[in-house]
Amino acid sequence: MSIELESEPSCPYCGQRLSLVPSRWYGRAVLTCEQCGDFPDYSVRTALNHAANQYRPRVLLVDDSAAHLELYRSMLDGIAIPMTSTRGEEAIELARSQPFDAIVLDVLMPGMDGWEVCRRLKEDPATGEVPVVMLTSLDAVDVPARARQLGAAAVLMKPCPVERLMLVLNAAARHRRAESP
Repeated sequence: MSIELESEPSCPYCGQRLSLVPSRWYGRAVLTCEQCGDFPDYSVRTALNHAANQYRPRVLLVDDSAAHLELYRSMLDGIAIPMTSTRGEEAIELARSQPFDAIVLDVLMPGMDGWEVCRRLKEDPATGEVPVVMLTSLDAVDVPARARQLGAAAVLMKPCPVERLMLVLNAAARHRRAESP
């Protein structure tokens, strides 16, 4: 199964659009061209950086762990415009004050947890249409159902490869842009 990427990285040889195959080379994602084959060493980050005039989604990353925030911020830097917050209350204020294409929200945080932040974001007319991606280390079976109930666009498990995160963020941003007047 291959996934078409929104930002349209192209094959360095023939120029055709590349697709992402999530798990082909020893469990790693690989970009593939229908004509030229696989590019196991040509990362999604490299391909996206080569895409001319690509749209870079504005993403709010919310996690109480500074290390996780730095990791995901550095992974997204260059292919998105990341902003960070370590507290739920601050994240809500940021989301109300600035336009974001998506919000990546850790579930387990002290004080206001990710579930409550998501609920408040979705109930607020100023932020209700912004896609929220829940990021968690919880593996309980009720996590996806609870996320859907609160209006989250997706749930991703930590640690999450940048390729997977970008696919979800691009899909959420594309969906949001398609619904905008």
